[in-house]
Amino acid sequence: MARVLIAEQSHIIGLGLYNLVKSFQEVESIKIVAHGEDCCKIIEQYEPELLFVNTTFLKPEMMQKVMDLKKSDAILLHVFNTSLPLDAPLTQISILDSKQNLHQKIEEALNKVKESTDEMDTEELSPREKAILKEVALGLTNKEIAEKTYISTHTVISHRKNITRKLGIKTVSGLTVYAILNNIIQMDDIS
Repeated sequence: MARVLIAEQSHIIGLGLYNLVKSFQEVESIKIVAHGEDCCKIIEQYEPELLFVNTTFLKPEMMQKVMDLKKSDAILLHVFNTSLPLDAPLTQISILDSKQNLHQKIEEALNKVKESTDEMDTEELSPREKAILKEVALGLTNKEIAEKTYISTHTVISHRKNITRKLGIKTVSGLTVYAILNNIIQMDDIS
């Protein structure tokens, strides 16, 4: 089941996409954001697997922030207010596309989300995620982990989201117990 976010300032286009997307059984929930400044906050909280973003909705620097914040396996569909060539990639849709064409592209995107989710369910933590988990279990903040591992705070947040999703553990205390039980940290390491 996929969580979908529609970032669109036009009320009519947003509702049109909403109604089209809700017809798919694979969709768990849909949110519409109509203001650019709210987009990043909602992406962090909602963690959508499929994003529709109108190309005129976000400035380039805000779009880069969206790219950094979204889940690494999330699918991004760019919504254009103009027509597209017939051979346009499946990740680009036009408000002028036919219902059949839109349906096909959305179905393809949802299939990719499902494949990605199925792969992630069987996936173990990567060595980098284990390193981040160790630091989280030791009580470091995202900023401290970023400084210690020479990566950005956004990357730390992405790793933490992946760890939480893979393990199904949302609390720091739960992650600490997991880290101890799986020999990622020792009891002596905890101060």
